[in-house]
Amino acid sequence: MHKIIHFCLPFILLLSASPVLATVVVFEAGFGQTAQSWGPLLKHLPADYKVITYTRPSIAKANAKPTSIAEDVQHLISRLKPFQGEEIVLVGHSYGGLIVSQVAELTPELIHGVVLLEPTVLSQRRQFKAIDSQRIAKDDEMMRQYLPAHLLAQYQLLIQQLDDAAIDTYPLPADLPVALFTSTRRAADPMFFEETEQGKQQWLALHQALIANSEQAWHIRSKQFGHQPHKDQPALVAQVITELLSHKN
Repeated sequence: MHKIIHFCLPFILLLSASPVLATVVVFEAGFGQTAQSWGPLLKHLPADYKVITYTRPSIAKANAKPTSIAEDVQHLISRLKPFQGEEIVLVGHSYGGLIVSQVAELTPELIHGVVLLEPTVLSQRRQFKAIDSQRIAKDDEMMRQYLPAHLLAQYQLLIQQLDDAAIDTYPLPADLPVALFTSTRRAADPMFFEETEQGKQQWLALHQALIANSEQAWHIRSKQFGHQPHKDQPALVAQVITELLSHKN
């Protein structure tokens, strides 16, 4: 018996020394949203996931300086570096989805998959303006009236960058596992262009273009959620995150 233990011991030690990858899920919130916006979703995630939520520096304080898309991208990358080598999945909502998409383009080696919830697309304003520039100008004016001062400065910087972006939509890396949520819910009284029939059609086309080259993509389209799937259907979003990780493994 002692001989068997002595023979097996090196293999036991080898197995125990092998690193066990942690599952790290990093959340990037939408425009003007704080880390607390993920509360309903986090309750549905497995307890063994390492969850990272945070509030972007540009909205953490009322007097914070506006940050560019590139700055927000670099901030997220800096938060991923301590977990390099672990199994990292990024979840981004709306503007946060744009940041996650940009990170996926720049540092695909850091991440194992992304979940995009109604993501902003870099080319959307150019494409929306090509359809109805007057409506977009009207929507901008409405936003200026209702946004608090610290968010208004951030909004002005954002739309300037989107206006300067290319009109074409560039797909995500082909080998990156992606789960993409697009709402097909129609508003009875559309407030913004994105809620009009033309806007919904273009929104869907933008999202389809994002995953046009993807070899592993799940496109969840439904009227059961609106622009905030993680609040309208948190259990569904949690299930998709888990299934994406299971499929990757």
